[in-house]
Amino acid sequence: MLAEAPGATPQPYLGLILELPHRVVAALTEDMRTDSHPYGFPWELVVHAAVVGFFAVLLFLWRTFRSVRSRLYVRREKKLAVALSGLIEEKCKLLEKFSLVEKEYEDYEVESSLEDASFEKVAAEARSLEATCEKLNGANSELEHEILCLEKELKEEKSKHSERDELMADISKSIQSLEYESKSLKSQVAEAKMTFTTCQMNEERLKIATEDALNENSQLQQSQKQLLQEAEVWKEQVSELNKQKITFEDSKVHAEQVLNDKANHIKTLTERLLKMKDWAGRLGEDITDDDSLEVNSESEDGTPGIESVHGRGRPFRAQAVLKVPRVPGPSVRGRISVSSWLPFPHKHRCRQHVVWDPGKRAQLADL
Repeated sequence: MLAEAPGATPQPYLGLILELPHRVVAALTEDMRTDSHPYGFPWELVVHAAVVGFFAVLLFLWRTFRSVRSRLYVRREKKLAVALSGLIEEKCKLLEKFSLVEKEYEDYEVESSLEDASFEKVAAEARSLEATCEKLNGANSELEHEILCLEKELKEEKSKHSERDELMADISKSIQSLEYESKSLKSQVAEAKMTFTTCQMNEERLKIATEDALNENSQLQQSQKQLLQEAEVWKEQVSELNKQKITFEDSKVHAEQVLNDKANHIKTLTERLLKMKDWAGRLGEDITDDDSLEVNSESEDGTPGIESVHGRGRPFRAQAVLKVPRVPGPSVRGRISVSSWLPFPHKHRCRQHVVWDPGKRAQLADL
């Protein structure tokens, strides 16, 4: 019975220990399991910790009881060992006495052989000695029987002590496992506390973040309204700019057409000026009294060309002046200047001069 107990008892006890917290939690009411949390922890952790502590206390008491009992067994074994040693010493003394008696008996036999007269007396003593030897043999057999009984008891005590040691080893292992479970439960409780605090902090942060997000959302809605209003204004401005662009493009096309017309007109004027140069070469020998000769050319549309017109959007007018100095000799130098003002859309003017020299070709310079 004791040999089977150390290997068979821990497993059902551990099963009962593990099932007991679940039963206790199931026995609680739903209000206690859902609403109330002692010290901020669920009931399951509290029940597990209480059960583990209770069984740890029981195991500690059981271990102390076993240790006290083992000490009592050790004391009893010491007492039995002392008694056994005393009996062995008595046996040794009796054996010594028996050996002395045998020696005396042998001596007595020798003396009896020498002394026949005292044979009967020696025989009586021998009988008495035999009776004492029988008594000593009976006492010796009793002592041997007691020694065998004590040895059996010692063997039984040793077996019980070994069984107790095995049981204590199993109990210590179970205690270590329970201590490990209690440490793990404590660590789980600490982790649960940490997670609870972190959840509270995260909840506060989320509340602050939601408030900030709502404020930003309201600000973004206001900014969106302002941007929509600005977008409408920009749309109106873009439409106006597109209209201005169209008008500028139309004016640009018109200005290019006018520039082409003016360029053609300038070409005709240069050709006429070249012709006037030839005329001046022919007439230079005959004219001596006049300081200068002014030749006014008219434009293709029939308007007079002597006047210089400064105006925007008016017809083109050119001024051609031929100055011939009074220099004797065959070589005559003159200068023809043609100035024109062309209308542009951005109030820019272009003035062109044609410089004539009798020995060189006519040059057209843009100013």
